[in-house]
Amino acid sequence: MTMSQQTANSKMYAASRRIRTSRPVSNVRASRFELVSEFEIRCLYFLSVLLLASVCLGLSATAEDAFTTRIAPVLERRCRSCHGEQRQEGRIRLDEIREFRVDDRHLWTMVHEKLSAGQMPPEDAPQLTAAEREEILKWIETRQRAIASGSTRRLNRREFSAALRDATGLSVDFSDAMPGDGKVDGFDTGAAALQDAADSVARWMTVTRRAVDGIRFLEPASEQIFTADLLEVKDARKVFDPWKVAGATAKLRGQTPPGVGMLIEPKWVGERGGQEFLIPPPSGGAGVLRLKLVVAAVKPLAGVPNPHLWVEIGGRDIDYREITGTPAAPQHLVYEVQIDDLAIETKGLGIELSTRVEVPYAVEGFENEDKSKPDEPIPGGPGLFRPVYDRKSTPYDAAPAPFIALQRIEIEPNYVAAWPPPSWNVDSMEIEDSPACAEALLELWIERAWRRPVEEAEQARFLALYAELRRQGLSFDEALRAVFQSVLLSGSFRYLAPPDDADPVVAQHAIASRLSFMLWGAPPDDELRKLAAAGKLRDPKVLDEQVDRLLDDPRSDAFVRPFVVQWLEIGQPITITMDYFQKQDFRFARFLKASMREETVRYVEQMIAENRPARELVDSDWTMMNNSLAAHYGYDGISGGELRKVKLRGDDVRGGGILGQAGIQSMLCWMGENWVIYRGAWTLRHILDDPPPPPPLEVPELIPSDGENRGKTFRELLVQHQADAKCSVCHKKMDPLGFAFQNFDISGRWRDVEYDKYVRNELDGKIEWRGEGETRLVDTAGKLPRGEQFESFEQFKQLVVDHYMEDMVGGLLKNLMLYGAGRTPDVGGLAEIRAIMRAEQRGGYRLRNLIKRVVRSEAFLGRGALAPD
Repeated sequence: MTMSQQTANSKMYAASRRIRTSRPVSNVRASRFELVSEFEIRCLYFLSVLLLASVCLGLSATAEDAFTTRIAPVLERRCRSCHGEQRQEGRIRLDEIREFRVDDRHLWTMVHEKLSAGQMPPEDAPQLTAAEREEILKWIETRQRAIASGSTRRLNRREFSAALRDATGLSVDFSDAMPGDGKVDGFDTGAAALQDAADSVARWMTVTRRAVDGIRFLEPASEQIFTADLLEVKDARKVFDPWKVAGATAKLRGQTPPGVGMLIEPKWVGERGGQEFLIPPPSGGAGVLRLKLVVAAVKPLAGVPNPHLWVEIGGRDIDYREITGTPAAPQHLVYEVQIDDLAIETKGLGIELSTRVEVPYAVEGFENEDKSKPDEPIPGGPGLFRPVYDRKSTPYDAAPAPFIALQRIEIEPNYVAAWPPPSWNVDSMEIEDSPACAEALLELWIERAWRRPVEEAEQARFLALYAELRRQGLSFDEALRAVFQSVLLSGSFRYLAPPDDADPVVAQHAIASRLSFMLWGAPPDDELRKLAAAGKLRDPKVLDEQVDRLLDDPRSDAFVRPFVVQWLEIGQPITITMDYFQKQDFRFARFLKASMREETVRYVEQMIAENRPARELVDSDWTMMNNSLAAHYGYDGISGGELRKVKLRGDDVRGGGILGQAGIQSMLCWMGENWVIYRGAWTLRHILDDPPPPPPLEVPELIPSDGENRGKTFRELLVQHQADAKCSVCHKKMDPLGFAFQNFDISGRWRDVEYDKYVRNELDGKIEWRGEGETRLVDTAGKLPRGEQFESFEQFKQLVVDHYMEDMVGGLLKNLMLYGAGRTPDVGGLAEIRAIMRAEQRGGYRLRNLIKRVVRSEAFLGRGALAPD
């Protein structure tokens, strides 16, 4: 950042008092990024053919001039008429491709992979000689090494928010105000998709201003804090009388038994109610609100489930969690939210605490209030979804329902945190208005924000800005906040430095950041920073120890969750329909759907925790289950909403592994029915590492409920696609694979029959698909891509384990490298993947071992990395 930029920023700041700037303040080295276009991805097949054709012509040129002298003329002669300036068949234009460019690297990587595997040219085309194949492979390898660039990439919105929380000490989710990130192969860590845009830069400036506005140094804490202790009170309304004086109100419902707290009574879906509070917002409707709760579960009778607390602030759902604390050992919850992004009512900022019943349960001696289907049994026995009892006359301790006891509430509507946070245990001078103190605080801030030591020359620029702001009349706190924001707008905060940086100190701290952002989704902690300062983060033993430490920490959820969700695309909608639940179905769908997704995330997490072999991604004898999933799968004796490892029954035909999980199969449905095309394509892409290309634009969708299609079997319907030459290449591979999952219904549960047709109903405002007409046995016969045939889901899984483990593990390693290093593996990365697989094959490709190998790879650590064992 130049001094002129600093001065401009400071003047804008002084004009608005709160830190506001209009442009980034440092060079972000965007030239080091690679740009990936959809056009280039779609050109892969054509480039492969052209490359091979040129080699078949007997080329003998050197690597440097091969494209110019041999390949370009072939493009000109053979392809320009269909893929040139005047005509772009299939939206592909080839006449503008020039040599081996950086943005072509991923295409040449895939060409290299196809050639190495002997998959090109096709069997019915002229083949390459061994010398020709070796020549072109070496040419690609040479060109990729020649254009190899650093691994700088921008933080995505998740990481940006985590870095702000780490620097400020606040727990605000700043990502809510950030624009969405582009993705590479489904992942939001791909450098090529994390490009700066005018809108995103403007949002970063706004969010960083908010972040620094949330901290203070010498300014006093806010005096407006609304508190209420409710554990030992006779009349709760009197406790809230002081709130009224300050303009706050509390809409209270229910009892407040002494020694228990204020009861939040359970509500069933469709009912409203809870404890509501209206708080006057800060002037200008901006700032951070801090909410602190002390709560406990109250379950008067046997069979009553744990309550679930919903926290809503400003019209937004902030949290939803199971409450397991007891009155003697309650849970302490803290929330910090940015008021700027919330809806403020005319009477104030609304906060609502409520509990909903969303799991089936039974209490002996009480009937079910819902009589809509009296003759149909509810799964799990006489499960009571809404017990009949007089809510007014029945004491809380005799009610067949779960309550939440609110023991204490504290609301600070204009929270500004003291900085540095006490939890940092910073050994420094007492904060005072002096240049020395400002310099010490600024050094601490920069090192925290930049995730590395700061040099005097780097800090000097910001000290000069601070001095200028003080001369303009800003206070100690105002000037420091302005300078702190300018640090956050620098490239060193917003970008991850490459681990092969020429400066060994920067390189070591870059490794620490890359490792921490991969496995914790956040900046490195003290231990990683100390190891980086000691230069130990290329030691294989140290790296393995750190991978274990980070993965064993609960914060590793910030790795497992986004990785699994993006790898398997499980963020897609889930559809639930159950004939015998009918109306009750939609009362529990939210919790069940959340549990279905969570099963997959927690399953992979458990595999990593126990270092399970990769085959168990496909087949095992266990899964993760809670009370809601247990009812869905037909298991008894499981209570509580927390997922835990459960051994499957021997007669559970689904078996273990992610492929038989309800969340996976339910999301792969379409038009009210499980759909073999979607399921087959998903399996090719995410399990077998053989993604199909996008469908031709001119091919219409195949809708089973349309006209002549009604009543036809899936196999009859799919003949239409396979008979079309434009579709057959892909559908002959996808469709037979998708039949493996026909035993799973739209809810992801096992079935043995399917209906002639499915009709659309609306219940409680929700869409439901219900089977009607004749039933027939499910058709599960199919074929894997290399021709292996199966008759059942069980046979399919065994064939995958026996013949496709290398495909699945290779794809998983590619995704881990992309997620961790920010780039799709190039030729060198693919060579490392093959070496990792050879080293881990005997042990069954155990998941934690694979992660350790990726972290120790050159793709992750940069040049000079450790060679795989």
